[in-house]
Amino acid sequence: MNRIKQKTSRIFRDATCLCGVGLLVLCGVEAPAWAQDAELELPDIVVESTTIAVSKDVKRKKKGSASPYNSASSLSATTGGSGSASSGTVAGPNNDADFSNAPDPNSSAAEEFDGEHVAGQLIQNQGSAVTVVTSKQLKEQQIRHAGDALRSLPGVHVSRSGGPQSNTVARIRGAESNHTLVLIDGVEVNSTDGSFDFSNLTTEEIEKIEILRGPQSALYSSGAIGGVISIHTKAGKGPLTIRARGEAGTLNTQGGALQISAGNDRLHGIFTLSGRQTDGFNLSVAGSEDDEANFSNFAFSGGAQILPNVKIDATLRRSKTDADRDDFDGTRPDGFGELIDTQSRVTSDLHLGRLAMTIDTFEKMWTHKLQIAGMESDLEDDGRGSIVAVGQFVTERTDYSYTSTLRIEPPTIPRIRHYVTAHAEQQRETFVRKNTNAFGFVNLDGERERTGLAGEIRGEYFDALYLSGAVRHDDNDSFEDFTTWSASGSLKMLQTPVRLHATVGEGVKYPSLFELFGSFPGGVFIANPNLTPEESFGWDAGVEIATPDRKALVDVTYFSQNLENEIDIDFLPTFASTAINRTGESKREGVEVAGHIEFGQGLRLGASYTYLKAREDDGSEEIRRPPHSGRLDVNYNFDQGRANLNLAAVYNGEMFDKAFNSNTFTALPVKLDEFLLLTAAASYKVTPGVEVYGRVENLLDEDYTEVVGINTAPIAAYAGLRFTYVEEQTRAWAEGR
Repeated sequence: MNRIKQKTSRIFRDATCLCGVGLLVLCGVEAPAWAQDAELELPDIVVESTTIAVSKDVKRKKKGSASPYNSASSLSATTGGSGSASSGTVAGPNNDADFSNAPDPNSSAAEEFDGEHVAGQLIQNQGSAVTVVTSKQLKEQQIRHAGDALRSLPGVHVSRSGGPQSNTVARIRGAESNHTLVLIDGVEVNSTDGSFDFSNLTTEEIEKIEILRGPQSALYSSGAIGGVISIHTKAGKGPLTIRARGEAGTLNTQGGALQISAGNDRLHGIFTLSGRQTDGFNLSVAGSEDDEANFSNFAFSGGAQILPNVKIDATLRRSKTDADRDDFDGTRPDGFGELIDTQSRVTSDLHLGRLAMTIDTFEKMWTHKLQIAGMESDLEDDGRGSIVAVGQFVTERTDYSYTSTLRIEPPTIPRIRHYVTAHAEQQRETFVRKNTNAFGFVNLDGERERTGLAGEIRGEYFDALYLSGAVRHDDNDSFEDFTTWSASGSLKMLQTPVRLHATVGEGVKYPSLFELFGSFPGGVFIANPNLTPEESFGWDAGVEIATPDRKALVDVTYFSQNLENEIDIDFLPTFASTAINRTGESKREGVEVAGHIEFGQGLRLGASYTYLKAREDDGSEEIRRPPHSGRLDVNYNFDQGRANLNLAAVYNGEMFDKAFNSNTFTALPVKLDEFLLLTAAASYKVTPGVEVYGRVENLLDEDYTEVVGINTAPIAAYAGLRFTYVEEQTRAWAEGR
């Protein structure tokens, strides 16, 4: 069996490279006739995270209208490179998206558009490197946790410390996990240590996930050194719709969801309740006890047009994980601990809320947005099997912001637009650590404030050149002030299948609240209030080649990035640890290849590959960052759309981790083997509104390691039913008729 797995891994690695070459050849010529038999009109992809502008600059296309060359409807909602359609979760149209059927707004065929606007920029106009995963893709693969949707996307690596309830983080282009800024509906959700745990994020109400790669602090301030993951939830527009889902599977797993939505452009909303319970599997290498987990989620999103030019939007969300965990044994004679069965329990509770008002003035040429957003992350670990008191960590964050965008269109010069945006933001963060066991150590707390001012200019010229530049200044009360900048460009070589793209910019990561104020009792970790911000400079450049209808596409992007003042853990002679700034420069560089092809008759293929060279300032390889990774996705929709088959293969090459020695208080490198994860999913619509589905995860029953000393999930199978009811009498109201 191991021989088969090794051979499969080699075949997959070779097939990924061949696929990229094949897509390159295919994209250099006109798509064959059999590849153009689309059953549905395919939507373009609209990206919101690559700009702070609030202007509504993308118009919906009228049904039946044609798209110009290099502006045709993209057939992939998952994209790679600089917004080029590629592999990702799987290549395929998002026919359920509110932003569907949106072609190039600068097309000379102006009569083809109905004049309605939606926020964002078209994917094929991006200079920035961005990937998008849609709700349709999440449904096709039956993904339940957002972290699984990110695995081996271009430039992205996901690490999970055990099962679905375990800490799950994403690293972008070799940066640290706390260098990935995570937003949910524009609300920053990074927690106490600066990272975000994706195990606490289910996918039921997600409309799309945008992954923006490279330093983006000019747009988003601290934390966006590696990139940004921006999650957008569903708006709920459409007729009154009730959706229900229930499933069961191995490991005594049960899950379900209920969703109610309705709305039009004047009033809309969506409520989602979802939950999942599993007995789990044994996380500890030396134990036999299964570690159970419970997940629950409530979410609401809605909006109302209270005046002809004034709209309000609101988001509320609560996600909770309550799970067993095991602890490392520190009593082994050699000092290298491994997980053993304990009674420790971890509860992670995330609350967020957002209220925004958008005001259009001067016939929507000048748009204003005022927003208040708040987040509370409450992590409690009772540490019943740990040698130290872990306790409870509470992070609270409140943001107030005002954004103003002016759209400039010279009436005498057609096909030229400029967007000028000013943004002001005030943020306050607080941190509290409460001791919750019998050790009796005092509580700790801290707080800080930041005021940010940013400006952005975007230009669109003659349907071919798209430029963007931004600068931001942060006034910090806890350490030095900081200024960052970024620029990007996209150039379509008209009448050719080629598009060039590039970005350059700076990133900053302020010390996390835990590094500044947190500590573990007993001196295991000591806070360091004298830390300085981490700094980064990075750039990327690439080429996209696509057929006119974008049914076949490949994108190749090279990136280079450095990191200075890296914050790391230093082990002290007193057998304690603290956070310090490293004095050297870490470097990351690599190549991202992504592509897709639509074969017609419902068959779609996508692939991606990332080569990463990530080195510490001493030349050693960064841990948990495989130099080689990739994925291959196949989706087949048939029987007039009633049946769907999906196969996803994720390859993770050899990589290093570190094993901690409690005797010497040092960490030594350990090489982890490559692994290949296969997921197969199938669904069938028995009758209108009733669908059966099933999936098998880790199809090869791969015995793999992501974090040294912790077991990973075995093969598992699930099956379920999905029900959908649409009240047709509300359709005319929803469509504004």
